[in-house]
Amino acid sequence: MISAGLESKDMDGASSVIELDRTEDLTLEIYEAVVGGRAKVSVAPAALDRVTKRREQFLRHLDTGVICYGVNTGLGALAKQDLNAEEQAALPRQILFGRAAAIGAPFDAKIVRGALLIKLAHFLDGACAVTPELCTFLVARLNDGLTPYVPSEGLGMAGEIIALSHLAQVLIGEGFVLDAAGTPQPADIWYRNHGVTPYEPQPKEGLSLINGTALAPAYAYSLWQGLDRTLTQADLIAATSIEGLAAPLEAYDPLVGQLRREPGLNAATARLRDLLRDSEISRQAKQAPVSFRVIPQVHAAARYALDGLSAAIAAEFVSIGDNPVFVLDENEPEKSRLLHCGNFHAAALANAVDAAATAQMQIGLLAERRLHRLLDARISGLAPQLAKRPGLDAGLVTLHKAALGLTAELRSLAASPSVMHGESSFGQEDVMTMIFPALDRLGRIDRINRRVLAYELYAALVAVDAREAQPSFAIGELLTRARNVIPPYDGDRSYGPEIERLLALVFD
Repeated sequence: MISAGLESKDMDGASSVIELDRTEDLTLEIYEAVVGGRAKVSVAPAALDRVTKRREQFLRHLDTGVICYGVNTGLGALAKQDLNAEEQAALPRQILFGRAAAIGAPFDAKIVRGALLIKLAHFLDGACAVTPELCTFLVARLNDGLTPYVPSEGLGMAGEIIALSHLAQVLIGEGFVLDAAGTPQPADIWYRNHGVTPYEPQPKEGLSLINGTALAPAYAYSLWQGLDRTLTQADLIAATSIEGLAAPLEAYDPLVGQLRREPGLNAATARLRDLLRDSEISRQAKQAPVSFRVIPQVHAAARYALDGLSAAIAAEFVSIGDNPVFVLDENEPEKSRLLHCGNFHAAALANAVDAAATAQMQIGLLAERRLHRLLDARISGLAPQLAKRPGLDAGLVTLHKAALGLTAELRSLAASPSVMHGESSFGQEDVMTMIFPALDRLGRIDRINRRVLAYELYAALVAVDAREAQPSFAIGELLTRARNVIPPYDGDRSYGPEIERLLALVFD
């Protein structure tokens, strides 16, 4: 058993059980151990006691006749519609049907299971006023591998109501799940095959299951992992281009970071110096084009934005976004109240996603410029377009043309979806974060960047070969790995399959 917050050699997986007590226990490390590894999860007895006590206090408060949105009223534009006792009893299930309107391919299994884990954590402090039975049901479904089928398109609305309706439907035996092969099957079949009875939601639980954020931070975490990989490899690819151009190394001097005190700039210059260490390539005397000199500045800014995204994800893991929440006054319980608010609106996460998207976009645009410079004999001192037999061979100019198609798409993604919200429910829900379109955009930017970087790397490796001098250790090692899957350039040939292999080598 691993208590939350404690380090263990088993945190990545094999047979560990991670016990959660409070919402804030869900760190990025614990999330990865459960969702990305093989760790099981449990809930501390103290947490279940807390949830039980808060639920009882909530029900007593409800008996006083207070208005509770989504419990004794309708939702959205129908919030002013009072419900009778029969309707209140039917509402928790009913909530999960009429809002499951998404279409398209499903989210990855890790993302939806991550959302289940985040939902569980949000319930543990008791503010959502759900039952302990719902918490233990979520624990059991996480541990037995239940994977809801959540479509990834058509996810507007305030908060994540559409996406979470698809997620929560599965808990009551409706909707679809993904089997081990990733094929959708009706949820009721999964329950029959596993000998499990679907959950019967109690008053307020249907609302709590679809309120707040869970899928967006899980999706953002998945993207963040890929972006981190891309940026690490972008450093290596940029260093390869520096070697290919035989660019001077002054732009990566330690003084650069000391003179311009931007977050991460010292680390970025140090990383490039390390990648270029022990190179025997003779440097050009005159300074390189700007696209080579600003590599550390652009990459440091991208890393800073990624760090901001990571912090926003971590905050969202432990931020309760239910509406309403039950606020308990421990000293004077009679002063406890329902707080109707907008905590389901993950503005900080949306802003961090947009900031990361803008910063990452610069990585691909910079790579295209460096690729173009590598092909220019006036700048490189090598053969025009790196052609083996200029005139007969076109050289690598087609790689740049291909990259231009990708950067055109990259520029088309410059507008932020988070400012493109509208209004629904006749004005009752008149602002949305548009977090899912924003996350989709971030994922597309990363995919394009990887392809542009692969084109740049191909040309940079050819240029390094043409120098006929020993590159740095890191670049030499990369060159050896690349030449194991792609032969040295010896004239025009079909480049597409080789770019695909280079992509797999560097990013998979």
